[in-house]
Amino acid sequence: MDQPIRFSWKFVRITLAVAMCVFPVLAFYVLSKAPNFEARSLILFQLGREFIYVPDAEGSGVKAPNPGDFQGVVNAEMLLLDNPELNREALEKVGIQRVFPGLPEDENAIRQAVLWFQAATRVELITGSYVVKVAVRHEDPEIAAELTNTLTNAFLERRRRLHATRESANLRVRLQAATTQEGEITRQLSVLLGGLDPQFVATDLDKTSEDQANLARLLRDSRTKLAALEARRQLYQKRFGTGDQMLETEIEIREELARVDYIERAMVANRSKMEHLSKLMPAMRPLIELRDQQAERIAGLQLRLRDSEALSQGTSEGNVRVIEAAVAPLRSTSAPRRVQLAIVMVVSLLAGLSVAGFNALITHKETTPRTPGPQTRSREGAPSSPAGRSKVPSERVNLMRHRAVGQDRS
Repeated sequence: MDQPIRFSWKFVRITLAVAMCVFPVLAFYVLSKAPNFEARSLILFQLGREFIYVPDAEGSGVKAPNPGDFQGVVNAEMLLLDNPELNREALEKVGIQRVFPGLPEDENAIRQAVLWFQAATRVELITGSYVVKVAVRHEDPEIAAELTNTLTNAFLERRRRLHATRESANLRVRLQAATTQEGEITRQLSVLLGGLDPQFVATDLDKTSEDQANLARLLRDSRTKLAALEARRQLYQKRFGTGDQMLETEIEIREELARVDYIERAMVANRSKMEHLSKLMPAMRPLIELRDQQAERIAGLQLRLRDSEALSQGTSEGNVRVIEAAVAPLRSTSAPRRVQLAIVMVVSLLAGLSVAGFNALITHKETTPRTPGPQTRSREGAPSSPAGRSKVPSERVNLMRHRAVGQDRS
């Protein structure tokens, strides 16, 4: 069996030598590396019409649809912060030479700077909220804060421009379609009513109905009066000396008959007019309702288009706003020098122990003697010969023979 490795002064010397060689290199690297500063900015996402619109379904008996997981929408918005074009825009605004001094001004170097900037940028969603944290690390705290603010402002500007342009274009298309539809409805009404105003037709129908009712009342009164006059004439016919009253009654009867005839003719004309207008109303009322709905829709679209254009031309951030702007950090994110040197010392000792242990293991294997193998038995089960038990290497046998020959000669 192998013997255990023994720790000696040689092991200690190798460990210290390797540690003393590794420690200065690592210490020089740690001390020469500039500390990193991390500046952060917080962006709040609020639920609004730009993401999900849920209509009010109270009192309608219809359940409003589920708006879904808003966190997924926020995660999708966060992908825009990792856009290389957006990162390059932020770098160019701050100045690539300020961020990375001495970098060549060619396209490959700019792409490498964008990759470095993406590696130094951290975007994460704070758990339990719709607040996104944007953090940028740099050796200069002022540049770190400026990069963070520039990146968030570029994100908000691109997002505002994207939503405002898309919404304005959609609103213009919808407004044009609604205006065209309203013109078509107005044309159908004009053809149906012969160029008359629908409001005038509705008012005329109401007035004609009222006139028809008044004429029916006048006709009823006239017929009642005519019946009374005829009864009076019959009474005067049975009496003597009532010629004058008879003549007056005849005149009143003729006047009342003429009045009844005029009222009847007016009622016939009104009835035909009412029938014509009543035939128009079933086709006119849906068109009027559609035109009113289109007018309300056009007014709403015009209002939304005005708001969208004002939003695209203004500085409002909409439903996404910065709740904390980045400032120059006072403390670096790197560990203190003492802690870094202690870590370097531990790493150096571990490297020395590894090299010394590997060296001791190799030495131990080289100095360990070989043990003879197990005794071989014959086929019958008897032990082998002594020559088989202890096989001596051929070199030792030759050496022993030379020694024996020398003794015989002496």
